Amino acid sequence: MATPSAALLCCLVALLLWTGPGYLIAWRLRVAPDLRAAVAPILGWGVGNVAALNAATLFGFSPLTVLATTSTIAVGAALGPALRAAPKQGPSRMPLWVVAAAAVVAVAPAMAVLPKVSAAGVALADAIYDHSKIALVDEMVRSGVPPANPFVGAPDGGAGTTAYYYYWLFGAAQLARITGAGGWAADAAATWFTAFASLSLMCGLAFRLGGGRAAAPVFVLATVCGASLRPIIVVLLGHERADAMLLDSLAGWLFQTSWSPHHVAAATAVVLTLVFMERLAREAPTTGDSLGPAVVIGALVAAAFGSSLWVGGITFVLCAAAATAVLTGCAAAGRRLAFLAALSVAAVVAVVLVLPLLTAQFHAAAARGGGPQVTIAPCPVFGPAIPAALSGWLDLPAYWLILLPVAFPAASILGAVAAFRLKSREVPVLSAAALASLCGGWLLVSTAGTNNDLGWRAILPAILILTAFAGAWFAHALYRRRIAATCAAIALAGLALPDGLRLVRDNVAGRLSADGARFADAPALWAAVRRHAGVDARVAGNPRLMSGLTPWPINLSWALLADRRSCFAGEEYALAFAAWSQPARAAAAARFERVFAGTGSTEDLGALVGDFGCQVIVLTPQDGAFDRDPFAHDPRFILLEDAPGRFRIWRANR
Repeated sequence: MATPSAALLCCLVALLLWTGPGYLIAWRLRVAPDLRAAVAPILGWGVGNVAALNAATLFGFSPLTVLATTSTIAVGAALGPALRAAPKQGPSRMPLWVVAAAAVVAVAPAMAVLPKVSAAGVALADAIYDHSKIALVDEMVRSGVPPANPFVGAPDGGAGTTAYYYYWLFGAAQLARITGAGGWAADAAATWFTAFASLSLMCGLAFRLGGGRAAAPVFVLATVCGASLRPIIVVLLGHERADAMLLDSLAGWLFQTSWSPHHVAAATAVVLTLVFMERLAREAPTTGDSLGPAVVIGALVAAAFGSSLWVGGITFVLCAAAATAVLTGCAAAGRRLAFLAALSVAAVVAVVLVLPLLTAQFHAAAARGGGPQVTIAPCPVFGPAIPAALSGWLDLPAYWLILLPVAFPAASILGAVAAFRLKSREVPVLSAAALASLCGGWLLVSTAGTNNDLGWRAILPAILILTAFAGAWFAHALYRRRIAATCAAIALAGLALPDGLRLVRDNVAGRLSADGARFADAPALWAAVRRHAGVDARVAGNPRLMSGLTPWPINLSWALLADRRSCFAGEEYALAFAAWSQPARAAAAARFERVFAGTGSTEDLGALVGDFGCQVIVLTPQDGAFDRDPFAHDPRFILLEDAPGRFRIWRANR
């Protein structure tokens, strides 16, 4: 089970592995001093992971490969040829205490991943549901990259492939591989690093746009600690009426970093790409000066896409198109052609790097069927209290006038004001990209799953940009002693704090469910399974084992603790990680439910081996099959271990 000490060790390794090389790359690219430390974490993570992934694919995934690749990048950045273009100096260097404060605030989302152990059992935050992808981190540590599919098996018992965007998870796998910590602790550390990197970039942009005033990043850190105004609406209207009037369909930085840090990492890489694009249009008139930044931009785009199809793929295209239109129009005539040529080089680099994953995702989407994966429809704002005939039309303006101010009060309101009031060369391109990002959340809907992941995640680049804008605008208002504007900004940030503090409390305290006491014994269960299952064996366990640990029923104990592949981890996992149609997923789920309920037929037992490649089967007292064990009377299965009242392990006699 993950421990804070193991997670802390992984955090330190992440800082050394990515922030140091990132700073050297920023220095070599002549990034202005006021932004250099701010961009270092995400820059080192983006470029370093892309290089490490390709090196691990060619030479094997080992600590030596990762460290050698990182060292090569650092040495190359330190000793490579200097660019001729001098950077535009910012007002001053951002204080190091701001970076330290960002590191402290970043602990809040990371706490959502760690277990909370007490005498009563193990409490887990609800966000751990989305971190069940830790099984893929452990898979990469065991078998390397490209990763096998640990979630579903095949009749031939093969490793299978993973079409999911696993780049962020590969970063966590590096931490686990180097330190020897498990995937769970490494995932917590990677979540912290993602939060830290995104905060650093937001603080750096706010500091630069705010004229080098420390109040700008301080306001950013205060803003991200808040969430929405919904609790205030609930106090005014009551729970039932609030739910009937207004849907809660968007979430801010704190929630999204706690639940899905890979999307936040992609958004941070997208925003940094936009910053580099602006500089490329302004300062790189020659091929020699533009080649290095173009390659870095390509690597960042690849990192963003590899971490999130929705943010680094679709949303980036929207943001980049808007940014390119602005930059092309503003660029001097002599630089316009060089700028477009450099963007073309960056595009080629990005496509080459993401082509294997893009091809795999295309084939997986085609195999799943179900028609277009993205459609156009307005983001729903109003609840059932508003007639459907009206809400469809009212949702269009209400997204901008109601939903965004409620979900992100300080960022949406102050950021929008700042977009018109701030005077800086970065503002037009970032404003255009933020508008494109918000339009993606407004009108785009993903249909691949049961949730609109595209709409939820498309707003992330805008959240980062507008939060930085809000911090800069607050610093200007404070410096110019605009009392009304300063008080309004503090009020907007303060009103969002109760919901943010609730999220922090939930992350820190977790939720102790009825399965929490059973989960305390789960490490022993899965240690026994590992004794009987080789590193490439597939294990059959009840997909709904300890399902009370999470808001939606999954076998979280397998995902976090097994360190072995499953032959069918459940319908939820198959949706994301298997190229199966909906009827195939439902049929598999029904078969496994019958088997572990103890009502499976002889045909069902044979299908576990023949259709899913199951080699080891584990039963627990929570399974109906524990008391009416169908494997005990089937000669195709051999009993390996029987711990009375705790678990029973069988092996398929293939």
